[in-house]
Order: sequence, then structure tokens, then C-alpha cells
Amino acid sequence: MNKCERCQKREASIIVTGDGQEQLCVSCFNDRLSKDLGVQLESMPEEIVVNDHSKTRRKFVVQQRLYPNGLFLEATEDIEYGYQFAVHGEIDCNQEELFQKLVEKVKHGVHKKFTKVGKFLNGQTYHSIIGDEVVGRIDHDERRSSEPMIVIDGQPYTWVQLGEMVKSYEGFQLQIKFFDMTDDVE
Repeated sequence: MNKCERCQKREASIIVTGDGQEQLCVSCFNDRLSKDLGVQLESMPEEIVVNDHSKTRRKFVVQQRLYPNGLFLEATEDIEYGYQFAVHGEIDCNQEELFQKLVEKVKHGVHKKFTKVGKFLNGQTYHSIIGDEVVGRIDHDERRSSEPMIVIDGQPYTWVQLGEMVKSYEGFQLQIKFFDMTDDVE
């Protein structure tokens, strides 16, 4: 873990190139771009807590990132491979409205369940798809670099596990569509 070259406090997660190279934390990167672009970032809550489809409380860490093409807000659940949501606004957007858009996206994203766990008569558990549709995201699997990790309902599934759930749809048609993290998925 490299420390930020400006504040020396937080982990450096962004490498800035130009006149040399600088490793910065998100906060110092935002400060630098804020000055360069003449944009004042408003402070906002650092976390969002919502109830999901089963009334389970889920906590999300909020991160704001300023780029020359706009402001990005991301809410990441505080568990490994949990839910993750993002929104994008123009540089001069109403930042409070953008934050509210993120909150609504989080609430909408956790209100519906797409998978369920069942048990065969022999006691073996299985996962299946509810209602013939799945919404999730593709993530990196540290253990299997040759396969993607698929996160559905805030739970990680290997490509093979997803394949097991899809087997019951043999003979059906399939449509796969990909969306950017900031797009709304209906």
C-alpha cells in the first residue's frame, strides 16, 4: 500500500501523470482537480444505510470523484463483493440532487431479489433465478483470474455457479445486455 504523496495519510489509489508522476488519494486528487477546474465540491454524507428487499440493513460507503468530464458518486457496500452503484453529473451539476439520485439508485437496486437458495431432498443446496431475470455486475475474481465474478443480490457467484442457475433454462432464448455503472438498469 502506497501512501498519498500529498497528505501522507491515506492510501494512494490514483496515479497522475504529466510533469512527472504523482500518486494521490481520492481526496487529494479531488482537491487538485477542484482547483484546476474551478469547481467547489460540496461535502456530503460519507455513508448511506438502506433496508433491502428482506428488510436487512445495508451500509454503503460514498465516494465522490471529480474528473474533467464531470462528477462521479459511488456507493459501495461495506462487504466484499457487495452491492455497488454509481451516478454521474456534469461539472456544474447540482451536487445535492446528484447525491439524492445516488440514494434513490441504491434504494431501487436493493429492493428486488433475483436469486434464491433452495434444498434438494438429499439436503444439497442450490441457487436459482427468480422471475426469469438477473441484474448484477461483473467483478474481478482474485482466485480465478481467467473467469469473471458475477455479483447478484450483493452476493458473489463464479461463472460456473451462474451456469448452474442458467441450466434450468435450457431451450430458452437469452439476451445479454451490458450497462455502464452510472446507467440506470430497469
